[in-house]
Amino acid sequence: MRIGWRTYLKQAFRKKSAYHAVGIAISLDTVTFCALRKQGDALHVAHEETVSFGQWGKSLIRWTEKHNLAGTPTYVAFSIHWYQILQIDRPAVEEDEIIAAMSWSVKELTGSEQDMVIDYIDLPVPLAGAAKVNVIALPKKDVAETCEKIFESGLAMQQITVEELATCDLVETSSDAVLTLVQEAGEEICLNIVKNGQLYLSRRLKGFENLGSFSKDELQMGIGESLSVQVQRSMDFYESQLRQGPVRRIQLRLDTQHIDALSLQINQVVNADVEGLVPANIVSDTQSPVHRLNYISLGAALGADKALVAEKTEAAA
Repeated sequence: MRIGWRTYLKQAFRKKSAYHAVGIAISLDTVTFCALRKQGDALHVAHEETVSFGQWGKSLIRWTEKHNLAGTPTYVAFSIHWYQILQIDRPAVEEDEIIAAMSWSVKELTGSEQDMVIDYIDLPVPLAGAAKVNVIALPKKDVAETCEKIFESGLAMQQITVEELATCDLVETSSDAVLTLVQEAGEEICLNIVKNGQLYLSRRLKGFENLGSFSKDELQMGIGESLSVQVQRSMDFYESQLRQGPVRRIQLRLDTQHIDALSLQINQVVNADVEGLVPANIVSDTQSPVHRLNYISLGAALGADKALVAEKTEAAA
C-alpha cells in the first residue's frame, strides 16, 4: 500500500474524533457503514449507510467527510462470502508460534494458492477430548485493499473481524448460554451459542435465504418447523458433545416481518424462551429503529467497548 506525504501528514495530525466508533460490514454486493456516539451509558447510532460494493472506498471517503468522522476508531467485519472457517487440532507449540504452525494445514485444507491472513479462536471447552481451534482464513489481498480504503478515508483502523464474532458482541455477557439467530436480508442465518462472552458454537443455516419472502401461512407450512429442528440440533450438540448445561434463552433477529409467529413456532419445539435480539443500551438516531439496523456493522462497532475492557483488564493485571 502506498500513500502520499500529504495524506500521511493529514492522518498523523488529525484531531480526536467526537465519535465513539465506526463499524463497517463488508458483504458480497454491499458495504454498510455505521457511526456510534457515546452519551452516558448509551451508545447512539448516529449515522448508517449501505452502498454498493463496487465503489465503496469512494463512498466511504464521502461519508466520512460529510459527517466529520476522520480519526474515528474503525472496526471491520467481513461476511461469510470472504473467508473460510476451519476446525483443526491445536498445534503443540508455543503461543507465538501457533499461526506459523497452522499455515500449511490451512493452505492444504482451503485448496487455495492465494496468500491468506489467518487467525484462530480457541474453543472454550475440549471437543471429543481433543484440543481444537477454529481457524479463520481470509485472502491477504482483500485485507490489504480494505486497510487501504480505510486509511484513504481518514478513519483509524483498529480491527478486522468476521461475522460470527461481530454478532457475539451484540449479546450481553452472561453466565447463562444464549443461542442467537442473526440474518441480514437474503443471507444465510448465523447461529451462535454464546456464554460469558465466548463463542461456544457457530453454524451456518442454509436454505433460509429467502425467509423474508414467505408469508405467515407459508412459514407455518414447514419453514418454521425446519428452522426449529436446526435450532434443537444445535442445542443438543452443545449439551451432549460440549457437555454444557441446557440453553434456556434464544434471541432472534431474522429477515422476516413475521418474527412473532416464527418465535412462537420455535418455542413450541424447543424448551427455551424465545425473544427478539435487541442489543442493550443502543439507541438509533437514524430513521431506522435498532432492530432494523445492519447488525454486522453494529456488532463490529461494538468491538470498541470490548477492546476498551481488554485494555483496562491488562492495565490492572
